Amino acid sequence: MKYPIVLVKRSVSIQKAIQLIEQSPFDSAFVTDEAGSYLGSLVISDLRRLLISGAHGEEEVGAYPYKHTYKLTEKSLRNRKQAGSMVSDMQLYGIRYLPVVGSDRKVLDVISLEDLGRLHGSKIESIPTEPSRRVLVVGGAGYLGSVLTGKLLDRGFRVRILDSFIYGRRSLECLANNENLEILEGDLRNIHTCVSSLAETDAVVLLAAIVGDPASKVRPTETIETNVLAAQALASASKLHHINRFIYASTCSVYGIGSDLLDEEAPLNPVSLYARTKIESEKIILGMGDEYFSPTILRMGTLYGYSPRMRFDLVVNTMSMKSFANGRIQVFGGKQWRPLLGVEDAAEVYVRCLEANLATVGNQIFNVGSDDQNYQIDEVAEKIGAALGGIPISRDNSNLDARDYRVSFLKLNRALGFKPAQTIDSAARTIFESLQSGRIRNPEQRIYYNHYFDSAEE
Repeated sequence: MKYPIVLVKRSVSIQKAIQLIEQSPFDSAFVTDEAGSYLGSLVISDLRRLLISGAHGEEEVGAYPYKHTYKLTEKSLRNRKQAGSMVSDMQLYGIRYLPVVGSDRKVLDVISLEDLGRLHGSKIESIPTEPSRRVLVVGGAGYLGSVLTGKLLDRGFRVRILDSFIYGRRSLECLANNENLEILEGDLRNIHTCVSSLAETDAVVLLAAIVGDPASKVRPTETIETNVLAAQALASASKLHHINRFIYASTCSVYGIGSDLLDEEAPLNPVSLYARTKIESEKIILGMGDEYFSPTILRMGTLYGYSPRMRFDLVVNTMSMKSFANGRIQVFGGKQWRPLLGVEDAAEVYVRCLEANLATVGNQIFNVGSDDQNYQIDEVAEKIGAALGGIPISRDNSNLDARDYRVSFLKLNRALGFKPAQTIDSAARTIFESLQSGRIRNPEQRIYYNHYFDSAEE
């Protein structure tokens, strides 16, 4: 069939129907009897509402009314008057696809409103848009979130942002008029805000957190509230709303110190409260996983690169900014390893996880980055210095950061075929040029540093 809309038997459970629809590119399914005869259509949002309203997940979909029972026959397809009448009804009730059934009422094909209009020359004044999947991005105005939001909109998703906007709203200015973007202001730690943000949502991406060792050290109570308790509440609420796709932003900092190339099965060795809270949330969220709730944990490398909500407390961004502001790069230690990851590349991984079959990414942990971008800090400084025309480097043998680890990203590459497009050289040049042109003014402002604020985003 041209449009592979899911066919489910009326005896299929509500939970199973939701799962099957989520694995398709459509938001609806056609229901048949045990013999395969068409009975009606249902949509995933109605199924979720049934469960939230008290229906049992194992109840049959056939026990409840269908969204509609419209269908076409091969004969009616050839009848101009009947086809024209059907076009009018489809427009009136916002129906985009209909089954074509044979004399035995079995589904032979699926036809769209546009196809039917073209076939019979019917005038279609307005075509209902295909309901795209709505993604809730918690922390969607932040460093990674603002980049991810733009990428999701470009890929046809509807996006709802929940953010406390402690950095302001400038990061979303260029997207504010997009009809597929909805913006909610609120704190994830508020239970009402957390739960109400999930209405009519198909997937959740949790980016919001108190991020980094300095911020978590200064605000330990808020770190536990946000990074563990609020994350647990959102995951629990998502599961109760029967939102099967939940992506949680973790960090490669959970590895702490390690001499080998560390994959997802490597021992965890956190050296900060931040890393410990991320490990705790990983355990809690993965522990909720089952056949109908399939979270994905993404352990990200250290991000870099330009973003509408810029940060200068990340190693590549800091060195690029200092090259502009001071004409010199300061390195402490230098031999410690870090896995680096461009912010645009990180956003691409999130989108691919949302687009992937849930069986591939669900109930899984992935390191996110590239083996080729495991660097020692000295190497990072040298690359940035060279890319910016020979910026001198000052070295201090003292090491203010205990983290030292290299990470394997083979699992991600095999699952999603991901290879990074960004490099630290090009990112450094972009940041330097943004400062030079005045696109970014006064990089010393507090807004560019997460540790000055109560909450942040990876």
